[in-house]
Parts: sequence; structure tokens; C-alpha cells
Amino acid sequence: MSNMKKHSTQQGVALIEALIAMLIVAFGVLGFVGLQAKTTVANLEGYQRSQALILVNDMAERINLNRANALSYVSNNIGVTDPGNCSGSTLTTAQKDLCEWSKLIRGASETQGSTQVGAVLNARGCITNPATNQYLLALAWQGVQASGAPVNTCGKDAFSSEDMRRVVTVVVQIANLSPPAAP
Repeated sequence: MSNMKKHSTQQGVALIEALIAMLIVAFGVLGFVGLQAKTTVANLEGYQRSQALILVNDMAERINLNRANALSYVSNNIGVTDPGNCSGSTLTTAQKDLCEWSKLIRGASETQGSTQVGAVLNARGCITNPATNQYLLALAWQGVQASGAPVNTCGKDAFSSEDMRRVVTVVVQIANLSPPAAP
């Protein structure tokens, strides 16, 4: 009889152990799914940042190649609207460069059918002249996940939140190669 009692009190222990193991596995899977979602967002943010850096460096090279007319590049909100035809013969080199950069910002270099898909999300370019022979190139875009607001003012208040605005910048310094004035 005592052997029978011992056997009946241990029934269901294996089932409870299995349920606990399934619960632990479920929490592990949920954690993995959350990590995967964060990784996807981080990859998209990184991709957009690298594209923005490529675009800013492209314009820096254009300004360096036309440094005698560098002041002609100063402009804000480049890429917000379609600049139209960039191949007009009446355009100066700076106007053509700005037009082409605007198209690149809007994603014209990558299309799927007739849709431009190569754009950084809601991007806009800004070129300022903070000091003599110095040009600050900035590209602002809308990030995917909130973070701190950037210091640079390019695209300020143009997005859903300042915490969603991202900006990359490059400084172009034009050397003054003129001989010094005679005393």
C-alpha cells in the first residue's frame, strides 16, 4: 500500500517540468525576436547614415573642383523639390552641381520602375559659409527611431520631431593661394 501512495503523489511532475521548459523557451524566443527588431532598425539607420555621408562627400568634391566659385553653392533645403532639367546649357557649373546633387538627394540614382527608391528618408541638403573660405555641407534626414536632436540646424523643424532628425556634416576649407599684398 505504501508503494501505491508514493507512486500516486508523483504523477504530473514531468508535465509541470515540460510546461516550465516551454515557458523558458518562449521567453527566449521573444527576447530573440526583440533583438532582431532592434538590429533591423540599427541596420537601416546605419545604411541611411552611410548614404548621407556619400552624398555629402560627393558635394564636397564638386565644390573643391569649382573652388573659384565656391560661394555660388551656398543654399538651403536642397533636394526638397525636384530641380528639373540639369543639362541646360545656360546653367553655371555650380547650378548644375546643385541640380545634380538635389536629384541624388531625392534618390534619382536608384529607381524601381519609375519610382525613385535610392533616397535617404525625407533628406535635404544645406551649404553654409560660416567663415571666409570655409563651407559647411550638411545633409539632414528623418531617422527611424528617436534619439537626441543634432546641433546643426539643417532641416530644423522640418520633421515630425527634432529627436527624429539626423544630420551629417563635412567642412570644406578653400585655401587662399593669393600672394600677400606688398607692404
